[in-house]
Amino acid sequence: MKMKSYHTLAWKEILEQKIVSVLILTAIVLSTMMTAAVGQSVGVLSAMRKQQAVAIGGDRYATFVQLTEEQAQFLEQDERLSYAGRFVTLGSMELNDLLQLDLAEYWNGGMEARPAYIQLVEGRLPEGPMEIALPEDALQFLGFTGAVGDTIPLSLSKPLRHGVQIEAYDYQADFVLTGITKSNYLGYTYGSILGFAGEGTAEAVLPAKYLYYNVDVKTSDKKHFLSIMEDIGSTLNLHELDTIYNFPYLKALGIHCEEADDDSVSDEGFSYLFLVGVLVVVLVLTAAGLVIYNILKIAVSRRIGGYGVLRAIGAEKGQLYGLVAKEVLLLCVFGIPTGMLLGALSAKGILTAALSQLSPKMFLAQDMGQLQALIAENGAGKWGYLLPGAVIPLLFAFLAAAPAARFAAKVSPVTAMYGNAGTKVRRRNRKKKRIRGFERYYAWLNLQRNKSRTVITVLSLVMSITVFITLRGVLSLLSVTGAESEHLGDYSVVNEYNGFSPDELADMEARADVVSVAAQQFSLYELDEQYYPVGIDTDFALGIGETFQIFGLNDDWMNAVFADRLTEEQLNALKAGEGCVIRNPLPLEIEGETIGKTCIEEGRTIMTAGRELPVLLSISGYDAYFSVGNSGFINGVQVIVSDRLYPQLTGTDVYAELRPAMKEDADRAAFDKALDDLCARTAGTTWISYEQTDRQLQESEAQIHMLAWGLILFIGLIGILNIINTVYTNIHTRVAEIGTQRAIGMSLGSLYKTFLWEGIYYGLIAALIGSIAGYFSTMLIEAAISDALAFVAVPVGPILEASACSVAACLLATAIPMRRISRRSIVEAVGAVE
Repeated sequence: MKMKSYHTLAWKEILEQKIVSVLILTAIVLSTMMTAAVGQSVGVLSAMRKQQAVAIGGDRYATFVQLTEEQAQFLEQDERLSYAGRFVTLGSMELNDLLQLDLAEYWNGGMEARPAYIQLVEGRLPEGPMEIALPEDALQFLGFTGAVGDTIPLSLSKPLRHGVQIEAYDYQADFVLTGITKSNYLGYTYGSILGFAGEGTAEAVLPAKYLYYNVDVKTSDKKHFLSIMEDIGSTLNLHELDTIYNFPYLKALGIHCEEADDDSVSDEGFSYLFLVGVLVVVLVLTAAGLVIYNILKIAVSRRIGGYGVLRAIGAEKGQLYGLVAKEVLLLCVFGIPTGMLLGALSAKGILTAALSQLSPKMFLAQDMGQLQALIAENGAGKWGYLLPGAVIPLLFAFLAAAPAARFAAKVSPVTAMYGNAGTKVRRRNRKKKRIRGFERYYAWLNLQRNKSRTVITVLSLVMSITVFITLRGVLSLLSVTGAESEHLGDYSVVNEYNGFSPDELADMEARADVVSVAAQQFSLYELDEQYYPVGIDTDFALGIGETFQIFGLNDDWMNAVFADRLTEEQLNALKAGEGCVIRNPLPLEIEGETIGKTCIEEGRTIMTAGRELPVLLSISGYDAYFSVGNSGFINGVQVIVSDRLYPQLTGTDVYAELRPAMKEDADRAAFDKALDDLCARTAGTTWISYEQTDRQLQESEAQIHMLAWGLILFIGLIGILNIINTVYTNIHTRVAEIGTQRAIGMSLGSLYKTFLWEGIYYGLIAALIGSIAGYFSTMLIEAAISDALAFVAVPVGPILEASACSVAACLLATAIPMRRISRRSIVEAVGAVE
């Protein structure tokens, strides 16, 4: 027999065993689809992570600072560097107590290395001496009311390079504004706003000794990045402080750098999603592998006589291995491309649903709309990440097929042709007992005929039930935590830098589409060496690591927060400025020692800025805290007073946050436009619409529910494939036995009951084990959320649903092939070859 005949036999076996082939093909398609979807999602996430890193630190690996002309030229000519972009810092200018403008001159298109900062709103980027481009917010802080082409004066200060002497060069210069860029709030974290100047500006405004250079670099060889950097530093005799690494970008590119600051960029979202994706892929591949293993093992067992004939006429073990492998390969040829296509098409929806549970700001997006646009922008051209979607399912398929191929190859020709394939029949001594239900008893015996087959089938069902119960628990949790949040007002309008004047608050309150505006003021005071607030007098010192804060709330905010906490008399006193509310700091524990123990109790009188204030309410522990916008809680003593008293204590009357509540028929588009105009007039202003965030929250919850139910159905479908194959095989391999039972008087109804009891046993055993596993999985999820491992309420509803679905699936899988068997005559059944 020629080798070609063996290859042809593999194709014929696929065509003859249609049900077996369809089941295996379905498992391959489903596993490939999920693997490809996760791979494509990882590719998009990787691209988003790089884009995030470039937005934070620029398109550079590192920067050498404070270089001479000779050193800068050396870097520009170094062949080991794929990019070397020179720039000169021109100095900085204070805009307010929190922000400063940093102006720099970039050479040879070096501004392109800062893509997040050069998005033009108007005009062009600077090209020649004394030309500059500034962001919109910088112009607002400067009070500039001109236009592109106008002259703008700046007062800048540049320090002399370190190690020489401590002094700075202060100067004033007039620049021509050639472009206005979009405001970029990334620099606010570092207290900096970046502006750009054209080439030649530094020579025009700086003395020679202040004219030193910085160079952004990227290495051609990423693998030897550190050694190249160390060699350059050694060659140029650079101080270690003169090399600044772009750690976010290096981490995103996978370039190892021992000095990397783990807190320089948060990759928590990427790590979390990657871990979830891996777990899902492993779960799906395991379930699909069990299906392929069980189906092939049964199919090979049924064809063992044919393999015996092949062995008898000269086939070797390797050829039988190849025969089974060829069947799997042929099915993969059809299944894997289909699965990859479906996975690529579904990746965007899966990734969007998964990211909806994370903060868009984690990916430098303002809201879910921007995040979805970011996903779409990075979704193209990531086909390289689909390769694992083809390779991994292929390897798993061959791994699952290996035991069946080994089983086919190891049986001797004589044993295989004889028909029992080495099966040993063991009879145990059983006690005589009365059989009350023959069909149920006989079904239980049938399950023990092939224990490995039963175990695998039950295991695949158990996985489906466990996933179902666990995800139902997660969905229930999401329904609680993801419910529409309670918030004050319909908008949050924040400005922590200049604030909003009382007139701007009055104008907003006077709008016809506004019902009310809750407003709060905020001042933060650090502590001196004696732990007293700097800039305001108090009659008490605070603890280590604390701050002193004063919040001024208008009547609307007071009513919303304290109406249920204070008596009417106390609330009126608070509004009149005749008392205060104290929010005590949280105690901190460092190396076992508690610090920051300040606690001001209710009923006490405190002295602040020369005013005696009775404490009407004292809040401690993790009870309510106060903050501006999404800034979060700053640990310290928070003194809450009326906005009537706040100016007398702090010397300022501006508001940090406004919360307007709208009428039901309000024109939201018109109000949004008014807020945009407010942002244009007042530098540093941001706003969010709670209507939009609530809608996004509901959409996110719906997406995550859809994703979870999709995964439930996905795993469940793979498990059902195993049930169908097992039940189908159990029936069709016992055709002669069934015929004999019918011939000696077994009714058709009793035959039905026997196989239906088998299905019930499968379902009940899997439901019992899966329910226990699902309960413990739910308990672990609750523990991860609450940070405490404890027994939780038994999810009775999901357990009953999973059990009912399991039994129903088994009964359905049994009933379908039974209809065909029941139509066969007893004579045909008895004479059938198994």
